[in-house]
Amino acid sequence: MSSVGIAILARDEERCIARCLDSVTGQGFADILVVDTGSVDRTVGIVAGYEDVRLVRMPWPGSFAAVRNHAIEEIRAEWVVFVDADEWLPPDCVARLFPLPDGDVFAPRIREVGRGTVATGVPRILRTDSGIRYRGPVHEYVVHADGTPVDLVRLDIEFRHDGYEPSVARAKGKRKRNLDLLDIAMAEEPNNPRWPCFRIRDAGMEITSAQIMELCATVHALLDTDARSGDTQNALGYYRIAVGFACKALVAMGEWDYVCRLCDALDVVADGDPDAHYFRSMFGFHTGAVTNRDLTRSIRIRNDDALVATSALDPSGRHLDALIGLQLEVCRSATEAGHYRKLCAPWTDGFFERSLLRGPSTTHRATGPSTGTTVIVPDLLERGDEHRGAVVDELGVAWRRH
Repeated sequence: MSSVGIAILARDEERCIARCLDSVTGQGFADILVVDTGSVDRTVGIVAGYEDVRLVRMPWPGSFAAVRNHAIEEIRAEWVVFVDADEWLPPDCVARLFPLPDGDVFAPRIREVGRGTVATGVPRILRTDSGIRYRGPVHEYVVHADGTPVDLVRLDIEFRHDGYEPSVARAKGKRKRNLDLLDIAMAEEPNNPRWPCFRIRDAGMEITSAQIMELCATVHALLDTDARSGDTQNALGYYRIAVGFACKALVAMGEWDYVCRLCDALDVVADGDPDAHYFRSMFGFHTGAVTNRDLTRSIRIRNDDALVATSALDPSGRHLDALIGLQLEVCRSATEAGHYRKLCAPWTDGFFERSLLRGPSTTHRATGPSTGTTVIVPDLLERGDEHRGAVVDELGVAWRRH
């Protein structure tokens, strides 16, 4: 059986480093390595108390990819499993790492504890002799030695993470750190759509609506290029994602006109896009314009599995199920809507809480064309800054954050 090692990136992690190490020590791993990039708190001393853990210290190089690649060179095992210091492995996860299936790079599920969100598609497990390395100062991805994309295999294994609990993220200044690194990435790779896309996501409402639209335009301009970054996601995929992140922030700002413009632009390059339909339909509720035709279109899109799978919000279509439930409530009856919701997995975002429309502050009323049923629709613009920030935060569920 191939040997498996653990690599942990750390800097000022006294809050959680012991929890992380306790979850992996004594579990049969060939090597457990902590790479510290300049801790000034008690992190190094805590790590030193673990006999079976090796500590390597290096100056912060300004790039998470560089730190991960250094760990690959240092680890004494055939496979390396990257676990961030603010993560931990449940016991059943550890057992399922032996043996690993065929493949070169694997992505576990990473559950955000306390938030109910799960990130997939984040490369964390790879062969150390494969020549595969990380690229990018933040939100890094993996490439082959020749710079070509890597086939990523998703594993039915779950890591736990709490590093983006709001108080923790604020204390560590993660937003500013990420935005600074993304500025560097955009300067170094201006033709890589990954970086403006992540900048929209990480900035949230810290930038203006005009700046959000400019970043979307930057990604859109790359649709006709043949830029090769080694990323598995192409420019169209990133444009879908960028529009999704942008619309979430713009809705929270009350900039519905910009939301509609982006949905129209997305439909031009990806006709029938499920996320454009979702936001456009929620605008219909915002203005009180809801029709049976909207419901019929939602059902038609939901029944197209291939189309739903292109969603940047949720490839499983839970947001569309929540939308259909709301449209049923307006166009048909609350009873029929309730029956439909029972068949579906719950969805939570800035509009919905477990597939039920969030309670209103200032509201608009949407009245169905056939039943006269009135549904109170939240106006996110009228809520306080703290709530609006939470809306953007809650909506960003599809991406892993450092």
